[in-house]
Amino acid sequence: MWRTSKYNRVEEMHVFRSGRSGYVPIGLLIFEGGSSRRIGRFAYSSDYLAAEGRRPIDPIGLPLGNKWRPAAPGEVHLAFHDAGPDGWGKGILTHAYPELELGMPEFLALGGPSRTGDLAFGSTPEAPERWTPRTDAAPELVQSEGVLEEMLIAAENYEGGEASADQLAKLLMHSSNIGGARPKARIWISDKEWIAKFSTWDDRFDNPRAEAVCLDFAEAAGLRVPERKLHVVNGRSVLLISRFDRSSDGARLSYLSAGTLLGEPAFGYATNKTYLDIASAARRIGVQAPAREMFRRLLVNAYLRNTDDHLRNHAFINDGTGWSLSPVFDVVPHPSGTKHVCAPAPGMSRECNLSIAFAGYPKFGLSATEATSILDEVDEATSRIGSFFDARGVSRQDREMLLACFGLLPGPITS
Repeated sequence: MWRTSKYNRVEEMHVFRSGRSGYVPIGLLIFEGGSSRRIGRFAYSSDYLAAEGRRPIDPIGLPLGNKWRPAAPGEVHLAFHDAGPDGWGKGILTHAYPELELGMPEFLALGGPSRTGDLAFGSTPEAPERWTPRTDAAPELVQSEGVLEEMLIAAENYEGGEASADQLAKLLMHSSNIGGARPKARIWISDKEWIAKFSTWDDRFDNPRAEAVCLDFAEAAGLRVPERKLHVVNGRSVLLISRFDRSSDGARLSYLSAGTLLGEPAFGYATNKTYLDIASAARRIGVQAPAREMFRRLLVNAYLRNTDDHLRNHAFINDGTGWSLSPVFDVVPHPSGTKHVCAPAPGMSRECNLSIAFAGYPKFGLSATEATSILDEVDEATSRIGSFFDARGVSRQDREMLLACFGLLPGPITS
């Protein structure tokens, strides 16, 4: 039984990490106080601290040690936010449980094994489990070729305020522990886990097709991107993104956002942190030569006018052998966007401009020759935009809008 207060708020949860032989208990989260926002504390278990292969959840914010660590200013430490839902998933859970006051402890407890990363939570140290505040059966992901259509319809009806009880139950299964603000779902297709990304009613262009094009561009420009597929369901585009927090054999991989490593609050995206700060944090946790890749990401985002480049849209993966930058994700142009969330480096403008981005190369420790080589690869990818549009079936109207969004290369950029 979950330990809850008289107000049905979760007061304690055991934390687990997925390993080769199953989930291993690694610590305990407790929550104190009677107000809406409680004080959360975490401590690693003595057994885990003595275990071979132990490693911290967050090497910067939650290093290994035998003391209780308070979470501030939130109820849980930032690394646990990375394992929980964001706007879309929180909205579904709030709608499904209107009788509950939900904070991050409850959002985490209501999630299941499909959550991001390799962490899980439970009421005892025996095994993780999903909290079911009512007599509902705990939902789990199902595998079905028809689930994509069901989820698209459920998401559309939910956005329109018309989701049925059955559709809400499907959303609880597939969307309630997912990050991000846009409609999406975790699904199994052909024995593989994917994130299905849907369009929304106020999109100015076919968002799934546009994101596919942007990922194609990023890959051509030399960045690692996840496997992706476009489907058309009921006349609507759906983008499937292969989960990169899972190994090829389905093992759960550790996941941390750049926001967590840099100690930035999980609510709100504004920050004074920069691409160079992300590279510095990456270096602290053992990522090899991150500055070069962050500079390349900066140039790609500047060209695509992706102004949603906040700290939780940059992430790190650990397969047990060490941390590395994740593939790029959530790369879409924003028609009204003029500024990056993260500036290139301290003291530099956040204006979404390729010339400004390129000028920051000395701060990333790159020579003019190295920076120009990266720029040339981005430039070469721009010459293939037409073929990416063709391959993804982008309409003429959307092509014109997307080309208007993209930053135009201003000719030769020199040091």
